[in-house]
Amino acid sequence: MTPVKSLTVTDRTADSAVTRATTGASAPVFVDTTGRRARWLRVLAVVVCLAFALYLGTMASGVFGSSVDLSTAMPSASATASATASAAAG
Repeated sequence: MTPVKSLTVTDRTADSAVTRATTGASAPVFVDTTGRRARWLRVLAVVVCLAFALYLGTMASGVFGSSVDLSTAMPSASATASATASAAAG
């Protein structure tokens, strides 16, 4: 039985290069040494989290009673008639 040789980082790199050369396998396709893909994924994750936080805030305000009275937001029929009458008189 032969003793097992421990590999260093340079040995592993050389061994993987030899393995690729003998098997015809190319280098990994999705290696991003610049970090650009990671930055874009981080930005996307922040945007998704902010949208989710906004959604949760909207849901919480609905549950805990931040209601809007639509009668104050919409003009009533009598208010519209009086505004029309005062515009015609003036």
